[in-house]
Amino acid sequence: MSHAIRANRQQMFLLPPSMDEWLPKDHPARFVAELVEQLPLVELGFRQSPGEEGRPHYATEVVLSVWLFGWMERVRSSRGLEKACRRDMAFIWLTGNLQPDHNTLWRFFRGNKAALKKLFKRVVRVAAEAGLVGFALHALDGTKMKAVSSMESTTHRKQLVEKLKELDAIVERGVEEIERAEQASEPTWQMPETLTDPKARREAITTALAKLDEADTDHLHEKETDARTMKLRGGGIGMGYNAQAVVDHRSDLVVGIDVVNDATDHAQLTPMLLEVQETCGRVADETVADAGYASGDQFELAERKHLPVLVNVQEESSKKGPLAKSNFTYDRERDVYICPRGEVLELEGLHKASGGKPARKVYRCHKTDCPVRAQCTEDKRGRTIKRQLTEEAIVRQVEKQGSSEMVALLRTRKQIVEHIFGIVKTIDGFARFTARGLEAARAQWALACTALNLRKLLAAWRAGTLVLAPAKV
Repeated sequence: MSHAIRANRQQMFLLPPSMDEWLPKDHPARFVAELVEQLPLVELGFRQSPGEEGRPHYATEVVLSVWLFGWMERVRSSRGLEKACRRDMAFIWLTGNLQPDHNTLWRFFRGNKAALKKLFKRVVRVAAEAGLVGFALHALDGTKMKAVSSMESTTHRKQLVEKLKELDAIVERGVEEIERAEQASEPTWQMPETLTDPKARREAITTALAKLDEADTDHLHEKETDARTMKLRGGGIGMGYNAQAVVDHRSDLVVGIDVVNDATDHAQLTPMLLEVQETCGRVADETVADAGYASGDQFELAERKHLPVLVNVQEESSKKGPLAKSNFTYDRERDVYICPRGEVLELEGLHKASGGKPARKVYRCHKTDCPVRAQCTEDKRGRTIKRQLTEEAIVRQVEKQGSSEMVALLRTRKQIVEHIFGIVKTIDGFARFTARGLEAARAQWALACTALNLRKLLAAWRAGTLVLAPAKV
């Protein structure tokens, strides 16, 4: 019978342990330490975390290393990081057996939100300078992510307007009568108990409506005014942000990021390419994106700035067959459309779209006795054709995609970029922002994408193709 090996908690060591022997030479914590030691932290805007009442503070590189390694290891909360610094050997080595608490860690994040996005750019630049980033093909996409605030605690214009109508009637009928009515029916929207006076309630609702007008939205959360309603994963509607990412085809590295509160991607094409250009000094030979980024305004701006793009352009439904928009001819001199039967659609006006969508000219056919009118449109006012003010830029984009080579590049978009969001949301478990506000969301997205990149750069570091300055002893 074999001898059981038991713990000897009274073991005495004659020589002190060496921390450098606790981790293998190619451990990810060593990679993070070397990376942080060679970063120009002051230039990036990182601020020291001051101690309370003049007490010594933890050095910036110590706390930053904890955050970076924590996100690489999928430990994202300040309390989770505090535990790791006390229990996990890799974190203990990384901090030199220091134990920053969650307040220290949170203050560092709160005070360095802008610097964390600059850090992302710096890491990408390090990879680009090492020749690890390819510039043949990039892909752009976005994903909607929940904000901290929920729809249940959000102010909604429709509910406020309905309640305001009710309160106008309340003031007229008297407080006593409406109190009986409210007791008899269960309200769908609860007011604060302090606002029992109908006039005070009316004033509060009017103020809330004014805030909605100022923010130019129908839904606003008092504690997170940056968040907007948008279609989230699974098809539901909630308060959230739109996280953007540009991914390099060769290296699978994220080379450009941003977070916006626009519910659509219509206005994000050129800004995201400019992010890549600022970070890497150049853009790819081609950047592909889906139809959500198709915009004549963005195509025209990209052309002016010499930014090559390939974007799926969503054509009008083919169910109209020969009467589809593509078969209508635009007469530039007369500024009219001519249908396949020779009828003229005159300019009716300008449609000012919202939600980041471009404005469009509207052309309408007024021929009421057309024999194919029923097949052409169901609109009683007549068939309409909408044309963006920058429609010619869209035409040039479509013409650019005429070759089989460009079509093949467009087809690779999904495999280049979409799995990145799956990794971050599903494998890493980061499916919702946990800090309030757009600036905090940008900082967390920067941490998520930096951690993603660091995992990929780790392999290059181990192979010796990415050489960093040695960490300080």
